Amino acid sequence: MSLIADVFDISLITDAGSIIASTTLSSADVKISVDEKEVRGGKGDALIAILHSARKVEISVSEMTFKWDFIQNQLGKAAATAAVDMWATPKFYTAVSDTGIKITLDHTPKNDEADIEIYTTAGVLIADSTYSIATNVVTFASGVTEGQIVEVRGYIYSSAATASTVLIDNTSFADGVKCVLTTIEINSDETPEYTIQIQLDECLPSGNFDISTKSARDASVQNFTFKAIKPSTSDTLGRIIRVAV
Repeated sequence: MSLIADVFDISLITDAGSIIASTTLSSADVKISVDEKEVRGGKGDALIAILHSARKVEISVSEMTFKWDFIQNQLGKAAATAAVDMWATPKFYTAVSDTGIKITLDHTPKNDEADIEIYTTAGVLIADSTYSIATNVVTFASGVTEGQIVEVRGYIYSSAATASTVLIDNTSFADGVKCVLTTIEINSDETPEYTIQIQLDECLPSGNFDISTKSARDASVQNFTFKAIKPSTSDTLGRIIRVAV
C-alpha cells in the first residue's frame, strides 16, 4: 500500500529565471478537473452523451512563513529599495526632567510640531505651541510635568535607505510562472519509495492574498492560488512524474 502523506514543496520559476521556493507550506492542494457538458434528450431527459472541452489545473497553497518574493509575484511588481515615508505607531512616553521636561521619540519626525499630535492620558490634545522638537527629542515649555505620561499618536519619519517597497498598482497584475510541486510517496511502513513531482509549464497566480492577524500571538497563514494555462505552442499543461528513491 502506498501513501502520499507529506505536504508538497513548491518552486515557482519566473520568466527571468529566478526561483521562488518554499518548504514550509502548511497545505498544498492540486485540483485537476475536466470541463464537461451533459447532452440529454428523449423521454425522461436521459443522458445520452458527455462532451469534454478542456482540462483545468488549480493549485492552492497555504504558507506559514512570510515570503516577500511571493508577495511581489502576486502583485506583479518588483520591490524597490530606497528610503520612504513611514508612520510611527501610537505610543505612550513618560516625561523626564533633563534641562527641561522632555520625551525622546523612537524616530525623528520628518516635519515640524504641527504634524505631530500629543495627547494626555485623558485624551486631551496638547497644543503644539507648548513644545518644540529637536531631532527626536520633544521639549515641553508648559502643560506637562516630570513623570507625566503622554501619548504620541503618530507622525511621519524617513525610513532607512534599505527599506523595500512593493507598489499596489491597480493596473499591474501577477506574472506567469512555471510551477513545480514535489512530495514523496511512502509505503505502509512509512518508508519513502518514490518522489512525486508535478510540473506545470505555465501558471498564473490569482493575485489574491490575505494577511490576517489577531491579538493572540500566532503565525499569519498566507493563502495563494494558481491556475495552469495552456501554452501557445502546445496542448500539454504539464506532467506528473514518479521516480524511485
